[in-house]
Amino acid sequence: MLRAVIIDDERPAREVISNYLREYCPDVEIVATASSVRTGYSAIKKTSPDLVFLDIQMSDGKGFDLLAMFDRIDFKIVFVTAFSEYAIRAFRFSAVDYLLKPVRIDELVDAVAKVRAATDRGISSEIVNALMKNIRTDSTRQSSLIIPNLKGFEVLRVPEIIMCQADGYCTNFYITGQRKVISSRNLKHFEGLLADQGFLRVHHSYLVNLEYITGYTRHGEINLAEGLKAYLGDSYKAEFARRFAAK
Repeated sequence: MLRAVIIDDERPAREVISNYLREYCPDVEIVATASSVRTGYSAIKKTSPDLVFLDIQMSDGKGFDLLAMFDRIDFKIVFVTAFSEYAIRAFRFSAVDYLLKPVRIDELVDAVAKVRAATDRGISSEIVNALMKNIRTDSTRQSSLIIPNLKGFEVLRVPEIIMCQADGYCTNFYITGQRKVISSRNLKHFEGLLADQGFLRVHHSYLVNLEYITGYTRHGEINLAEGLKAYLGDSYKAEFARRFAAK
Protein backbone atom coordinates (compact mmCIF):
# COMPACT_ATOMS: atom_id res chain seq x y z
CA MET A 1 0.00 0.00 0.00
CA LEU A 2 1.05 3.57 -0.72
CA ARG A 3 0.42 5.78 2.31
CA ALA A 4 -0.83 9.19 1.17
CA VAL A 5 -1.47 12.63 2.63
CA ILE A 6 -3.74 15.15 0.87
CA ILE A 7 -3.02 18.85 1.49
CA ASP A 8 -5.40 21.43 0.04
CA ASP A 9 -7.12 24.42 1.62
CA GLU A 10 -10.36 23.68 -0.24
CA ARG A 11 -12.45 20.99 1.44
CA PRO A 12 -14.25 19.91 -1.78
CA ALA A 13 -10.88 19.42 -3.50
CA ARG A 14 -9.66 17.20 -0.66
CA GLU A 15 -12.87 15.20 -0.74
CA VAL A 16 -12.73 14.67 -4.51
CA ILE A 17 -9.18 13.29 -4.38
CA SER A 18 -10.02 11.17 -1.33
CA ASN A 19 -13.12 9.68 -2.93
CA TYR A 20 -11.37 8.99 -6.24
CA LEU A 21 -8.45 7.30 -4.49
CA ARG A 22 -10.75 5.06 -2.45
CA GLU A 23 -12.74 4.11 -5.53
CA TYR A 24 -10.09 3.82 -8.23
CA CYS A 25 -6.77 3.38 -6.41
CA PRO A 26 -7.37 0.72 -3.75
CA ASP A 27 -3.61 0.35 -3.27
CA VAL A 28 -3.46 3.88 -1.78
CA GLU A 29 -4.24 4.40 1.90
CA ILE A 30 -5.13 7.96 2.94
CA VAL A 31 -3.42 8.41 6.28
CA ALA A 32 -4.16 12.13 6.73
CA THR A 33 -5.61 15.25 5.13
CA ALA A 34 -4.71 18.87 5.86
CA SER A 35 -5.95 22.32 4.90
CA SER A 36 -2.88 24.53 5.30
CA VAL A 37 0.89 24.71 5.14
CA ARG A 38 1.12 24.44 8.93
CA THR A 39 -1.24 21.48 9.36
CA GLY A 40 0.18 19.83 6.25
CA TYR A 41 3.67 19.90 7.72
CA SER A 42 2.39 18.36 10.95
CA ALA A 43 0.51 15.64 9.05
CA ILE A 44 3.60 14.65 7.09
CA LYS A 45 5.83 14.61 10.16
CA LYS A 46 3.31 12.51 12.07
CA THR A 47 2.48 9.93 9.38
CA SER A 48 5.67 9.67 7.24
CA PRO A 49 3.72 9.11 3.99
CA ASP A 50 5.00 7.64 0.74
CA LEU A 51 3.03 10.15 -1.33
CA VAL A 52 1.73 13.69 -0.83
CA PHE A 53 -0.90 15.40 -2.97
CA LEU A 54 0.06 19.04 -2.53
CA ASP A 55 -1.87 22.13 -3.52
CA ILE A 56 0.35 24.97 -4.78
CA GLN A 57 -1.63 27.95 -3.47
CA MET A 58 -3.13 27.85 0.02
CA SER A 59 -4.53 30.42 2.42
CA ASP A 60 -1.43 30.57 4.63
CA GLY A 61 1.22 30.20 1.93
CA LYS A 62 2.34 28.05 -0.97
CA GLY A 63 3.12 24.37 -1.18
CA PHE A 64 6.73 25.38 -1.71
CA ASP A 65 6.75 26.98 1.75
CA LEU A 66 5.81 23.62 3.20
CA LEU A 67 8.54 21.80 1.28
CA ALA A 68 11.11 24.34 2.46
CA MET A 69 10.45 23.19 6.03
CA PHE A 70 12.03 19.81 5.33
CA ASP A 71 15.78 19.25 5.32
CA ARG A 72 15.17 16.17 3.21
CA ILE A 73 12.08 15.33 1.18
CA ASP A 74 11.74 11.55 1.31
CA PHE A 75 8.21 11.30 -0.05
CA LYS A 76 6.86 11.50 -3.58
CA ILE A 77 4.83 14.56 -4.54
CA VAL A 78 1.98 15.08 -6.96
CA PHE A 79 1.28 18.80 -7.23
CA VAL A 80 -2.36 19.85 -7.57
CA THR A 81 -3.06 23.17 -9.23
CA ALA A 82 -5.66 25.37 -10.85
CA PHE A 83 -2.92 27.40 -12.57
CA SER A 84 -3.21 28.42 -16.20
CA GLU A 85 -1.36 27.01 -19.19
CA TYR A 86 1.86 28.95 -18.67
CA ALA A 87 2.32 27.34 -15.26
CA ILE A 88 1.65 23.90 -16.70
CA ARG A 89 4.63 24.48 -18.97
CA ALA A 90 6.67 25.14 -15.82
CA PHE A 91 5.66 21.74 -14.41
CA ARG A 92 6.64 20.00 -17.65
CA PHE A 93 10.02 21.74 -17.79
CA SER A 94 10.66 20.76 -14.19
CA ALA A 95 9.78 17.09 -14.74
CA VAL A 96 7.31 16.86 -11.86
CA ASP A 97 3.96 15.11 -11.62
CA TYR A 98 0.90 17.33 -11.40
CA LEU A 99 -2.88 17.26 -11.55
CA LEU A 100 -5.10 20.04 -12.84
CA LYS A 101 -8.23 21.09 -11.02
CA PRO A 102 -10.86 19.86 -11.43
CA VAL A 103 -9.05 16.55 -11.01
CA ARG A 104 -9.86 13.88 -13.59
CA ILE A 105 -10.05 10.23 -12.60
CA ASP A 106 -7.82 8.95 -15.41
CA GLU A 107 -5.12 11.52 -14.68
CA LEU A 108 -5.18 10.69 -10.97
CA VAL A 109 -4.84 6.98 -11.71
CA ASP A 110 -1.95 7.69 -14.09
CA ALA A 111 -0.19 9.87 -11.50
CA VAL A 112 -0.43 7.13 -8.87
CA ALA A 113 0.89 4.58 -11.37
CA LYS A 114 3.90 6.81 -12.12
CA VAL A 115 4.63 7.16 -8.42
CA ARG A 116 4.48 3.42 -7.93
CA ALA A 117 6.76 2.81 -10.92
CA ALA A 118 9.36 5.39 -9.87
CA THR A 119 12.62 3.88 -8.61
CA ASP A 120 13.73 6.92 -6.62
CA ARG A 121 12.06 8.06 -3.43
CA GLY A 122 11.09 11.65 -2.88
CA ILE A 123 11.90 14.75 -4.86
CA SER A 124 15.17 16.63 -4.71
CA SER A 125 15.59 20.22 -3.56
CA GLU A 126 17.12 21.00 -6.97
CA ILE A 127 13.92 19.99 -8.75
CA VAL A 128 11.80 21.99 -6.30
CA ASN A 129 14.01 25.06 -6.81
CA ALA A 130 13.84 24.68 -10.61
CA LEU A 131 10.05 24.45 -10.45
CA MET A 132 9.82 27.55 -8.25
CA LYS A 133 11.93 29.54 -10.72
CA ASN A 134 9.86 28.35 -13.66
CA ILE A 135 6.59 29.13 -11.92
CA ARG A 136 7.78 32.70 -11.31
CA THR A 137 8.82 33.33 -14.90
CA ASP A 138 6.64 34.91 -17.59
CA SER A 139 4.17 33.18 -19.87
CA THR A 140 6.60 32.24 -22.64
CA ARG A 141 10.12 31.70 -21.34
CA GLN A 142 11.29 29.05 -18.88
CA SER A 143 14.59 29.39 -17.06
CA SER A 144 15.35 25.79 -16.13
CA LEU A 145 14.93 22.39 -17.73
CA ILE A 146 15.22 19.10 -15.85
CA ILE A 147 17.09 16.50 -17.91
CA PRO A 148 16.39 12.90 -16.84
CA ASN A 149 19.37 10.60 -17.34
CA LEU A 150 20.44 7.11 -16.34
CA LYS A 151 21.88 8.36 -13.03
CA GLY A 152 18.95 10.58 -12.09
CA PHE A 153 18.63 14.08 -13.49
CA GLU A 154 20.47 17.32 -14.20
CA VAL A 155 19.19 20.90 -14.10
CA LEU A 156 20.05 22.96 -17.19
CA ARG A 157 19.53 26.66 -17.84
CA VAL A 158 17.49 26.91 -21.03
CA PRO A 159 19.32 30.00 -22.40
CA GLU A 160 22.64 28.10 -22.18
CA ILE A 161 21.53 25.20 -24.41
CA ILE A 162 23.14 25.57 -27.86
CA MET A 163 21.94 22.41 -29.55
CA CYS A 164 20.22 19.08 -28.96
CA GLN A 165 21.22 16.03 -30.99
CA ALA A 166 19.39 12.72 -31.26
CA ASP A 167 21.43 9.69 -30.31
CA GLY A 168 19.21 6.66 -30.74
CA TYR A 169 16.59 6.83 -28.01
CA CYS A 170 18.66 9.38 -26.09
CA THR A 171 19.44 13.08 -26.61
CA ASN A 172 22.79 14.85 -26.37
CA PHE A 173 22.65 18.40 -25.02
CA TYR A 174 25.45 20.78 -25.95
CA ILE A 175 25.74 23.57 -23.41
CA THR A 176 27.78 26.78 -23.33
CA GLY A 177 31.24 26.25 -21.88
CA GLN A 178 31.73 23.20 -24.10
CA ARG A 179 29.65 20.99 -21.85
CA LYS A 180 27.71 17.93 -22.98
CA VAL A 181 24.84 16.29 -21.12
CA ILE A 182 23.14 13.06 -22.17
CA SER A 183 19.45 12.55 -21.46
CA SER A 184 17.57 9.26 -21.46
CA ARG A 185 14.60 10.96 -23.21
CA ASN A 186 14.34 11.20 -27.00
CA LEU A 187 14.63 14.36 -29.10
CA LYS A 188 10.91 14.49 -29.88
CA HIS A 189 10.16 14.92 -26.18
CA PHE A 190 12.42 17.96 -25.91
CA GLU A 191 11.25 19.43 -29.21
CA GLY A 192 7.77 19.61 -27.71
CA LEU A 193 9.13 21.55 -24.73
CA LEU A 194 11.57 23.86 -26.49
CA ALA A 195 9.74 24.69 -29.73
CA ASP A 196 8.40 27.97 -28.33
CA GLN A 197 11.60 28.81 -26.45
CA GLY A 198 13.60 29.94 -29.50
CA PHE A 199 14.56 26.44 -30.66
CA LEU A 200 13.99 24.98 -34.11
CA ARG A 201 14.07 21.43 -35.46
CA VAL A 202 16.38 21.59 -38.50
CA HIS A 203 16.96 17.88 -39.12
CA HIS A 204 15.55 14.60 -37.81
CA SER A 205 18.61 14.51 -35.53
CA TYR A 206 19.07 18.19 -34.61
CA LEU A 207 17.24 20.84 -32.58
CA VAL A 208 19.08 24.17 -32.42
CA ASN A 209 18.85 27.40 -30.43
CA LEU A 210 18.45 30.20 -32.99
CA GLU A 211 20.39 32.58 -30.73
CA TYR A 212 23.59 30.58 -31.25
CA ILE A 213 23.54 30.26 -35.04
CA THR A 214 26.61 31.92 -36.56
CA GLY A 215 26.28 30.89 -40.20
CA TYR A 216 25.07 28.49 -42.85
CA THR A 217 26.89 26.84 -45.76
CA ARG A 218 25.68 25.67 -49.16
CA HIS A 219 26.51 22.14 -48.07
CA GLY A 220 23.64 22.20 -45.59
CA GLU A 221 25.75 22.82 -42.49
CA ILE A 222 24.53 25.15 -39.78
CA ASN A 223 27.39 26.71 -37.82
CA LEU A 224 26.77 27.33 -34.16
CA ALA A 225 28.68 28.91 -31.29
CA GLU A 226 31.70 27.13 -29.80
CA GLY A 227 32.48 25.37 -33.08
CA LEU A 228 29.37 23.18 -33.12
CA LYS A 229 27.64 22.16 -36.34
CA ALA A 230 24.20 20.86 -37.20
CA TYR A 231 22.80 19.69 -40.52
CA LEU A 232 19.77 21.12 -42.28
CA GLY A 233 17.40 18.52 -43.73
CA ASP A 234 15.60 19.23 -46.99
CA SER A 235 12.15 19.13 -45.43
CA TYR A 236 13.20 21.72 -42.84
CA LYS A 237 14.75 24.30 -45.19
CA ALA A 238 11.68 26.48 -45.74
CA GLU A 239 10.92 26.86 -42.03
CA PHE A 240 14.60 27.45 -41.25
CA ALA A 241 14.77 30.24 -43.84
CA ARG A 242 11.61 31.84 -42.48
CA ARG A 243 12.58 31.64 -38.81
CA PHE A 244 16.20 32.63 -39.24
CA ALA A 245 15.31 35.59 -41.46
CA ALA A 246 12.87 36.76 -38.80
CA LYS A 247 15.33 36.33 -35.94
